[in-house]
Amino acid sequence: MDQGDRRRVAWTLYEWAQQPYWALIATFIFTPYFAAGFVGDPVRGQSLLGFAGVISGLLIAVLSPLVGASIDAHRRPRAWLIGLAIPFVIASAGLWLAAPGETSRIPLILACLVVAGVVAELGVTVMNALLPAVAKPGQLGRLSGTAWALAYVGALITLFIVLFCFSLPEVPMLGLSKALHEPDRIVGPLVAVWFLAFAWPLMLTAPKPAAGSGEKPLKELWETIRSLRSKPHMLTFLIGRMLLGDGISSFIAFGGVLAAGLFGWTTTQLGLYAIALSVAAGIGTYIGGRVDQKVGSKKTVLLATGVILFGATGVGLVGRDTIFFLITVEPAQAGALFASTPERMFLFFSLFVGLTFGPAQSSLRAWMAELAPPGETGRWFGLYALSGKATAFLAPLVIAIGTRLAGDQRIAVVVSAAFMALGAVVLARAPSRAPVVG
Repeated sequence: MDQGDRRRVAWTLYEWAQQPYWALIATFIFTPYFAAGFVGDPVRGQSLLGFAGVISGLLIAVLSPLVGASIDAHRRPRAWLIGLAIPFVIASAGLWLAAPGETSRIPLILACLVVAGVVAELGVTVMNALLPAVAKPGQLGRLSGTAWALAYVGALITLFIVLFCFSLPEVPMLGLSKALHEPDRIVGPLVAVWFLAFAWPLMLTAPKPAAGSGEKPLKELWETIRSLRSKPHMLTFLIGRMLLGDGISSFIAFGGVLAAGLFGWTTTQLGLYAIALSVAAGIGTYIGGRVDQKVGSKKTVLLATGVILFGATGVGLVGRDTIFFLITVEPAQAGALFASTPERMFLFFSLFVGLTFGPAQSSLRAWMAELAPPGETGRWFGLYALSGKATAFLAPLVIAIGTRLAGDQRIAVVVSAAFMALGAVVLARAPSRAPVVG
């Protein structure tokens, strides 16, 4: 294995190391527990998570372009990866403190969620900036899709650990107490340990990106933003990515919370739901990487978005005891496993989202790498992260306010679908590759 292969493996392992955070904490296990178990009121809990998302989105919007510009100017990605790992591990492990009944700790747990989410996204910015430096020529989409697909395998392994070691056994491993929701809370420390175990190769071997202009990060960032006026194709792409990415992220973030609130799903049911979606996502992303190489990133993104919207629309038509808003059916029974029609319909349509949200995000990343000028990947991926979060505070804010006013968690689906549809319309106008100048 030559140096290039080792770097590609390390880059892929970093995605593998991070994915359990998105699966266990941000989506399927901890945030549903936070809303329904720790806070004790799913509607209030979803609202609090929405406001936490506002803070995270604003911080990421400000910090990610600076991180990207710093990488271009100083070309020290290893220092950033190591520096970001420390608060990520501490904040993730701190979620263990979310014991039921300890409502005075709600601000602390929300702070841990914000810190972990922000530094995780900044780590993604660094990783994305390295993609052109580690991928073989002409294989950006393939490497991006393969890494994303393998990351879902890592998420699946951690989901199986949670399910079969802590949730399903009558007596969980390590003597954890189900009464104290310790199988839900253990996911924080588990994510921290998993990250430390697999993220270090990239921290030690990350290559320096192509040399940039050598300007100071703030000046370099400002010049990049100013250049958007002369690069309308980049502005179109970033706006479309902003809307689409925020819609997908919002749907993923609130999907598990919605299921826990509608059907009262336990950690076991949420874990099985997460496994089903992760399997679909891994398969879809692996195939999507190959499709990307054949038809291009733009077509892959738009096709995947169409399937996501179909699935999201179906999910939005499911209620606790209704489907399609008008048809009344038997509600979910306590202790039954996906026994009711609404639950099965929710799971069916969610699988369409699971199958295609990975390819959409993976091909967006490869598309950005195709558009970014050589030597400027850090700053452009910083703006890419900014565009993914510039309205990320808006979607959770609308969800938070809408949920509180309407008293219906399904407002999250409506908001998410609207953002995705608008994003697809804008992205359809962006070029598949950077226009040739001169």
